[in-house]
Amino acid sequence: MNTLKVYDCFISSPGDCQDEREICISVIDDINNQLAQHLGIQFKTLMWENDVLPDMGRNGQKIIDEKIENTNYDIFIGIMKNRFGQPTPKAGSGTEHEFNNAIERKTTSKNSSPRILFFFGTEKVDLNSPDIENIIAQNKKVQDFKKRLSSNGLYINFSSKQDFSEILKQKLELFAKEITPLSKPEEKIQEVDTILKRLNEDLNQSLKTYNESSPIWIDPIISAKREVPENPTKNGEYRISIDSIINKPSNIVIKAPSEFGLTSLAHHLKLNAWKAGKTFLYIDTKETKKHKIVKDIIKESAEFYNTEPLNLDCILLDSVCFEANGTMQMLKNVCEEFKDLPIIIFNTQGNNFFLKSDEDDKVEIKRDFTSYYLLPLPQNDVRKIVNSYTKIKPFEEDRDILLNKVTKDLETLNMHRTAKNCISVLRASSKIGNEYNPINRTKLLEIILTTIFEEYEIPTYHDKKPDVKDVSFVLGYLCELLVKRENFEFSEEYFKNELKEFCQKNYIELDLSYLLNALIDNSIIGRNSFSEIFYFKNSYWVFYFIAQRMNMDKTFLNSIYDDKKYVDFPEVIEFYTGIDRNKEDALTVLLKDLKETLETVRTKVKISDNLNPYKSIDWTPDISILEQEEAKIGENVISSGLPDEVKDKYEDKNYNQIRPYNQVINSVIRDYSFLLLMRQLSATSRALRNSDFVNAQSKKEVLDNIVLSWNEITKLLIVLSPLLADKGKVAFDGASFHLDDESFRFDDPEEKRLAVLTAVPSNVVKFFKDDLFSTKMGPLLIDRAKNESNSLLKHELMLLLVSERPKYWNKVIDNYIVSLDKNSFFLSDVYHTLKFNKDYKATEIEEKRIIELLAKKCRAKHIFKNNNPNPGLIRRLAKMDKDSKY
Repeated sequence: MNTLKVYDCFISSPGDCQDEREICISVIDDINNQLAQHLGIQFKTLMWENDVLPDMGRNGQKIIDEKIENTNYDIFIGIMKNRFGQPTPKAGSGTEHEFNNAIERKTTSKNSSPRILFFFGTEKVDLNSPDIENIIAQNKKVQDFKKRLSSNGLYINFSSKQDFSEILKQKLELFAKEITPLSKPEEKIQEVDTILKRLNEDLNQSLKTYNESSPIWIDPIISAKREVPENPTKNGEYRISIDSIINKPSNIVIKAPSEFGLTSLAHHLKLNAWKAGKTFLYIDTKETKKHKIVKDIIKESAEFYNTEPLNLDCILLDSVCFEANGTMQMLKNVCEEFKDLPIIIFNTQGNNFFLKSDEDDKVEIKRDFTSYYLLPLPQNDVRKIVNSYTKIKPFEEDRDILLNKVTKDLETLNMHRTAKNCISVLRASSKIGNEYNPINRTKLLEIILTTIFEEYEIPTYHDKKPDVKDVSFVLGYLCELLVKRENFEFSEEYFKNELKEFCQKNYIELDLSYLLNALIDNSIIGRNSFSEIFYFKNSYWVFYFIAQRMNMDKTFLNSIYDDKKYVDFPEVIEFYTGIDRNKEDALTVLLKDLKETLETVRTKVKISDNLNPYKSIDWTPDISILEQEEAKIGENVISSGLPDEVKDKYEDKNYNQIRPYNQVINSVIRDYSFLLLMRQLSATSRALRNSDFVNAQSKKEVLDNIVLSWNEITKLLIVLSPLLADKGKVAFDGASFHLDDESFRFDDPEEKRLAVLTAVPSNVVKFFKDDLFSTKMGPLLIDRAKNESNSLLKHELMLLLVSERPKYWNKVIDNYIVSLDKNSFFLSDVYHTLKFNKDYKATEIEEKRIIELLAKKCRAKHIFKNNNPNPGLIRRLAKMDKDSKY
């Protein structure tokens, strides 16, 4: 590695130039990270606040002088605006004193050092300042000093902080050109700028998602550990920084599924390595062959960097698939030819690669590689993407609401939280506009598919692009075949032969080779290079095309109903009913099946419908725990300064990021009636949610049976709760439940049992609310909640309203609070649910105010034993809270 020649820059200014002093640091850092490295030099700032050790009992300027005398600085940067500064024993101000010192050095030195740059700000004096007399006096001294300075050379005026930054950078770059040890520095600078431009273009091109780049770069999470944490809260435990890879490149394999942005990461490393004075060469292995790769590396070194491989710092090999024919020989050739060069391999994996054994990590070549892995994004990074995207394309929704939609769509579609997937969902949702809500995930995928075929390049011999409806029709038929044979992998021959015959029968003209390539290039279909087997990379595309086929072919639709195939994948019903939101046939069939399964479960379980242990439980808020949690939240907010981070950490804690790695479509064993009930409940809830235009009476009947199914699940969980508390997990008739240990840390077994029991109602709501709720479902759910006679079911429906807050929800909850007993568990549970939603879920100020008011009403009712507390009592409660925490 070449040694850099260091040049010290002494920064001198009065106290009103703090912003400009910080700009000096920023500008010098930028130059060091870009041009200076390539010119063989480096600038270093010298500032009294950072480099001078304080001392007591001595003159401050004398302390600074002693430090400066021991430092032969090369550049003096003086700055003044309206303040001249305080006098010293030798000059009118510290800055003047330091300037005089610099002039004396310059006149006595052999090489006319230091180079002196002096900047004067031209900002106007604030005439309305209460200290105007002192400001004018100081400004006059500055102007007098400026006149004296003109006899010693040129000074530089600046009009703003931005102007100062640009001028300083220009002057320092000129200085860098003069002092560089390189011959022909102008040519080197032009070469550096040309390469930098190309590197930026390469990165921007790689960031494009369906011809739209991410508006913000998100540093990927590179982990040293193979295992993916169940939720993103632990993603950072084994994180490897990008800077560490650039500063000390070594032999690494970075692994991830295709949509994680390995190519973008490679170009990001290449760009930032160049800024740091290093040369990382990028090779896309898809564009070369095993016998050509060495020649391609030599050629790319010369053409891209105008250098030889000997001068490279690292080789980046992208698009590596170890199973592909010739890959290992290709790697062997590179390793043997460039023995002393570190190699970073970007290994695109299948979705379930994390589930394989460690044997897969071994690269059979004579070089040791360290394996790293890209992990999905935590919600805070998804938030950054959403916030950045909405600056480019405005949405009507609040950003928090939009963030919730994006994360829910990714979760429901079983898509990884990656920048590419976030942008895909955001772009499609922007085209949908006001209709963008949960019922339109069908529309979401339709927009994504349409965008792909609108913008995917067509071969020159084609005169038009394929019709997207033809594509959906044909792929729907393919998925019908896959469902019937219960095997979702296929060969290229199977794809082309089956679809060719289908197209001919239906008089459809479609280039199947083009179609397959488009699906592969846009990550809809994946290919196992070793066995040449194809598969849908994400199961939601299978479900989407099955739904399209159901809509187009009644025979296939009836077979799905008859075989209850929708139980295996409830998403199919969601996508099918979302096509036109008027699929009464779906509600009719699913209602019939749900009733049958419900009756079977009742016969098997035999738990009374009147089971309700909560009637005997009083208001039991554990105040010490509440205080601990509130303090914990407060600390997080203070330390981060961002309340959003607290919300995001909670969402991450409840998000399973491992699930998208498994895209296998499994069949549910029909003998397990309770598991069958839960799957049918999910499918039926989604069908109801997407049935805006179906007969109202039919919808009410379906909701009635959904609520009855909730009741069966609630009763079973009540009965199983002691076992769940004691053992942490429990299974019944195909359904399994486990306890979140972090939420139930109790030393006393009885306390833990009580906590698990009281958590049942809110957890049942949590299980099914996303399947059931949409804004348009609000009136139906409110009507059902108001008229429910079973107190436990009524309570769960009320918790659903608090959680999702449809129009007029607060009036219903207000009346519910009034109806409850002053000491009841139900009142306490409503209070806790309101508080939770205010802290973690509510986004708008007015919404938070309403929730807080209702929560206070719950407490006021309990404390003052008043059935319907008025505003006066609630204010009295607030006054009590100020004096002592309840």
